[in-house]
Amino acid sequence: MSDPVETSSGHRLHDRPLRFRWQGAWRTVAQVVSRWQEPEALGFTVLADDGQKYILEYNQENDIWKVGISRRGKPSPHSF
Repeated sequence: MSDPVETSSGHRLHDRPLRFRWQGAWRTVAQVVSRWQEPEALGFTVLADDGQKYILEYNQENDIWKVGISRRGKPSPHSF
């Protein structure tokens, strides 16, 4: 099941995440800290309005988002 993530699309699909759902609440993206792209995935580390960093990963082939909390710049083992 895909986690809900809302994005804006500019030059490409899912250019920038705007908000996402985490533990039943919507979080607004205050800042995109980093982004990366792999052949099958697109990822973002973001700072949300609650002051926490999150990892947002989009699997392009399956059209699925996963959201996890970031621990020292890496996804938490319990986040996915």
